[in-house]
Amino acid sequence: MRSIYILFIFLLILGCDSKAPKELFKESEKNNNSLTVNKKTLKNNKKISETNQLINNKNVKEKLFEFGLKNPEEYIIIKTSFGNIKIRLYDQTPLHRANFIMLAKKKFFDSTIFYRVIRNFMVQGGNSDKNNMLQKMSKIGIYRIPPEIDKDLIHKRGAIAMAVQEQYYKDPSKFNLSSSPYNFYIVQKGPLSNSYMDKIEKKYNIKIPKKSRLIYNKTGGTPHLDNEYTVFGEVVSGMKIVDEISKQITDGKNRPLENIYISIDVIK
Repeated sequence: MRSIYILFIFLLILGCDSKAPKELFKESEKNNNSLTVNKKTLKNNKKISETNQLINNKNVKEKLFEFGLKNPEEYIIIKTSFGNIKIRLYDQTPLHRANFIMLAKKKFFDSTIFYRVIRNFMVQGGNSDKNNMLQKMSKIGIYRIPPEIDKDLIHKRGAIAMAVQEQYYKDPSKFNLSSSPYNFYIVQKGPLSNSYMDKIEKKYNIKIPKKSRLIYNKTGGTPHLDNEYTVFGEVVSGMKIVDEISKQITDGKNRPLENIYISIDVIK
């Protein structure tokens, strides 16, 4: 009888032990599921946070204004194989100044090119056909900069301005004064005669103010672009470099046959 009692106790202990691993496994499984859920939540929260950091057409003013307050620099250097171009950015165009400083600090412009060059007109850069360009843009955002056109900031020789929305070139009826955030151009054309400006006025149905005429007479520029594109800075040294770039041989689409790579640094 005693042996049966001992056997019963032994089997009871075995039974309890056999249940323990299953219960522990279930508890562990719950913990693993909880960890999996937490990892997914953290990942989703990270994506949401990253998305909130991107610039879009709704938050562009707020984002650029905030960045501009924290980054008051006004001077940048465009570096090329021909030499350096030093540019002063205007306080009168705070959103465009902040945007350009931001992109320069993020090294967005590094390894981009002057992709459109027209002698006696302008040189345009800030983009590239490299595969990583879309990746660079996706980390910053899809947006346009609201226009900051100032009648006193004209397209004189050495002025730097931003291109307009690409859709304009496909459909002129959709012309919009908002700037492309990545594509800029520097005016290269030299001094204009009064007779030439008379023809410009007639051709483009515009009126060039007397004050602007005096500047175009003396330094040059492209008056027919005034009031349509935001001028946000000017070259303070290195116009000879701009002139040299404008002389490069191009194809039928005004792209230099040899890539002219650039990088841009902010001067603190």
